[in-house]
Amino acid sequence: MTLTGRLVWVVDWDALEAAGVADARARMPLINYLDSLGFSVEQMAEAEQRGRLFGLAGDVLGWSGPPIHSLTSAAVELGVPVADVERAWSLLGLSVADRDTPALSHADVDALATWAAMRDRLGDAVEGFLRVLGATMARLAEAESSMIRISQPDVWLGHTQDELITARAWRSTAAFIPRIGAVIDVVHRHHQVSTRTFLEGLAAGPSAGIVVGVGFADLSGFTALTRVLTYQQLSALLAEFGSTVAEVVQANGSRVVKFIGDEVMWVSSTPQQLARTAIELVTHPDADAAGLRVHAGLAFGEVVPMLGDYFGNPVNLASRLAHAAGPDQILITGDLRELLADSPARELDPLHLKGFDEPAAVYDLNGTG
Repeated sequence: MTLTGRLVWVVDWDALEAAGVADARARMPLINYLDSLGFSVEQMAEAEQRGRLFGLAGDVLGWSGPPIHSLTSAAVELGVPVADVERAWSLLGLSVADRDTPALSHADVDALATWAAMRDRLGDAVEGFLRVLGATMARLAEAESSMIRISQPDVWLGHTQDELITARAWRSTAAFIPRIGAVIDVVHRHHQVSTRTFLEGLAAGPSAGIVVGVGFADLSGFTALTRVLTYQQLSALLAEFGSTVAEVVQANGSRVVKFIGDEVMWVSSTPQQLARTAIELVTHPDADAAGLRVHAGLAFGEVVPMLGDYFGNPVNLASRLAHAAGPDQILITGDLRELLADSPARELDPLHLKGFDEPAAVYDLNGTG
């Protein structure tokens, strides 16, 4: 951190310890590594205060930039009330110590400028979008952390007991963070086009409701499996199930809405697509080879697409039917049975479904007619 006459960097150990880096000399390998990457005394001291001196080399790759703006200064730059900026940041699932502490980077303020422009153009609906965006990014971060925790044990100091090994491992792994950001941008663009095309094919104009088929499917006995399978086995099982579901749903022109543990929700534009997708999921050879049993519930009717999800009576019906179905069963409503008159199905006794006053007419689409 000081340059000698022989052009060799020399760490100022006294300055580090005075700044609050404990036992700096005893942590020489880590300090020399961070110094070689160009980190200053101030940056090391700040990381030490957070208890993450060993994580600094990788942490910096995940930051959006130096914290030079507070919520107050960001609001001034954007020309909006600071309370609005504070709310937007909160809707994204993020927080800062207070309005006047520098915590936002230039990139953060640029992102908030996009929010402000969207709000001016699109109105109050943007609040819901921010909430979905924040929840989606939080889930993505959880998924990344879970993947890293199992596959890269050296990023955990408790595992290596060596700050330098952990620092190097975390920096190498964290290098994917900006690259993942580029992947997110590409995938978002493709899904945006796909979703717009799907919805425009169902509605001629900006109507609140659209008529679609709604399906739910999940694995029979999954809760019992969680008691006997290892984390790695469960992870592999869910990954295989998710991959199979995505392949089947997309091949039939339908769209995956969301995964909830071992359950998937999808939408289809026609009753035939909906039924074909469910049958292929329940009878998929990969599921059978793995000893998995799938069951499903289907309904068709008007729903309201909102904030990346769908709401309405058909959604509730399909979900309840899926939960009532046994292994290999596909339960459908009486209304959907009429729309699938050419498909074999077995009539069952009416079911009392939670949230519905009257017993529902139910058919097993995967049974014999």
